[in-house]
Amino acid sequence: MPFITTDIAHCASRLAQGQLVAIPTETVYGLAADARNPAAVQRVFDLKGRPSTNPLIVHLHDMNHVDEWASQVPDAAQRLMHACWPGPLTLVLPARASVSRSVTAGQDSVALRVPAHPVALALLKAFAGGLVAPSANRYMSISPTTASHVAQQFARSDLHILDGGPCQVGLESTIVSLLPGEAPRLLREGMLGVGDLEQILGCELLIGSPGNLRVPGQHLRHYAPGTPASGFKQLNRDALNNPLHGWLWCEKPVPSAGPAIELGDDPQQYAAGLYAALYKLDGLGLNHLHIQLPPPGPAWAAIHDRLARACHSSG
Repeated sequence: MPFITTDIAHCASRLAQGQLVAIPTETVYGLAADARNPAAVQRVFDLKGRPSTNPLIVHLHDMNHVDEWASQVPDAAQRLMHACWPGPLTLVLPARASVSRSVTAGQDSVALRVPAHPVALALLKAFAGGLVAPSANRYMSISPTTASHVAQQFARSDLHILDGGPCQVGLESTIVSLLPGEAPRLLREGMLGVGDLEQILGCELLIGSPGNLRVPGQHLRHYAPGTPASGFKQLNRDALNNPLHGWLWCEKPVPSAGPAIELGDDPQQYAAGLYAALYKLDGLGLNHLHIQLPPPGPAWAAIHDRLARACHSSG
């Protein structure tokens, strides 16, 4: 049975012993392990059911530790680190030879970030090292944004969970690649938007992964509830009368026989509440979830990405 605690020293000690601890960040809760301990890293893959071909993000206490993990840190990376860290931005840089390729999924690049959560930063300082911390959930299921979500995901484990309250951002970090000889690339949408990043960089970001570079969160079905879900722009009014159909609204909700949650039309507020809403509806034993698609536009890009993956059919 999971154990929820607020004892940072206790959690740092467990991590130093090669154990796993679920930790809060501003994005989602992460399943943390010592990034220098291959056996501990393997425990993360095993507990999540995550394939070893899917790389992990290393979380650091501050940008002064980047040189311990990256063999090169270009000026563009320095600009983004100074402007955006701590914060929901992950940078992909060339990895030092000392970085375990179990962390990088065999690649010669490493993903790094400094989280903007006081509890995570206190833990990283106490631990005095880098922590891998992919979302603390079973592979491809809904990412957790509270300690209770983590406990629900791993109800049959003895995982220790460091409780830092609800996550404030609510969606996984933006990922940008800054590899030698290549232009900066956006690899994963997050709530830190492209326009802000391009203004800091002074150049346009290319979109998408170059060649065979692999990054987290790119499976077609991901962040998904167990209940079948679909997005809609045009309302299916017949479904409104079915008490076993749940509804997630962005704006202008319509009365329904089944349960409904309205997240509002502010993208930051919507993102912060999305996964918690999906957890709530997914636990009601419904036959289907209907998700009203938010409007288009850069501010909603990361949300559209997560909804498309959450609604993708596993069949």
